[in-house]
Amino acid sequence: MLPTLRQLEYILAVADTGQFVEAAKRCGVSQPALSRQVREVEDLLGVEVFERARPRVLVTAIGEQVVERARRLLAEAHELVEVTTASVRVRQGTFLLGVIPTIAPYGLPGLLAKLRVQYPDVSFAIEELQTEVLLERLRAGSIDLGLLARAFDDHGLSGMDLVVEPFVLLAPADHALNAPHPVDPDEIAGARLILMQDGHCLRDQAIDVCAIAGAPPATSVAAASVSTLVRMVESGLGPTLLPTSALSVELRPGQGVVARSFSGPQPGRTLTLQWRSTSPTGAWYTEIGDVLREHYLELNDWVPEVVGPRPQNRAAGQG
Repeated sequence: MLPTLRQLEYILAVADTGQFVEAAKRCGVSQPALSRQVREVEDLLGVEVFERARPRVLVTAIGEQVVERARRLLAEAHELVEVTTASVRVRQGTFLLGVIPTIAPYGLPGLLAKLRVQYPDVSFAIEELQTEVLLERLRAGSIDLGLLARAFDDHGLSGMDLVVEPFVLLAPADHALNAPHPVDPDEIAGARLILMQDGHCLRDQAIDVCAIAGAPPATSVAAASVSTLVRMVESGLGPTLLPTSALSVELRPGQGVVARSFSGPQPGRTLTLQWRSTSPTGAWYTEIGDVLREHYLELNDWVPEVVGPRPQNRAAGQG
């Protein structure tokens, strides 16, 4: 007797959430029913997949191997369904798009309207996911597409880079980095910046910019969202780096902040659309990528004025 695919989904849900209650919610079943099914798998395999600790369930050493193989099996099962239904499913049905949190609030609203017009028979379900979780879910087949920023390990994935989105420096009005000219990278060498919490790629990208300038930032404050970053700057806690797409939403008159673009080559992040290399619908995903790229280039018209050249998204691969 073998575990069922549904039982493997339960195993992964517990491993991902670390809690039987949360796993049951994700799977849409009662907690006792899920617990029974997980125990049945453990009895069938003759191993303890989970250490039932509190407050979080821990994956055992042998359980790590079970979880890894379960992910592969479920991903292959999803792909089996995709292969056999690709001719029917393309351009109709529901597609799951994972998006990192520093992209979702700024690029998605207008984008979803465009996709709805372009593909009226398709429903796009959106999940905000940090980069590592997004990649894990994408490879496991629980989402179809991922919209994120490089760099990351793209093993097993295919996709297309969309645009390079510049960063701007946002500083309190009374801060030393408030100046009436574009930012010279040397100005932020060793600056005490407010950054995102660990796990957000925007944090790593900001640190990379500062490293190019000459030294990593001596940051002591971390935020959970771009909006929180801006509120902290408004409060005078220090400067930060923002992606251009956030400016039209986050900048308002009378905030007591100044936004400055960079002189010379503008540092930024590369936005990319990714899918599994084995997906039979890659050609259509490329069409979606073209819509996304056009959308981000159109957002240039909405970028507010800043100190220095107005930052502009540019198609990936262009100078």
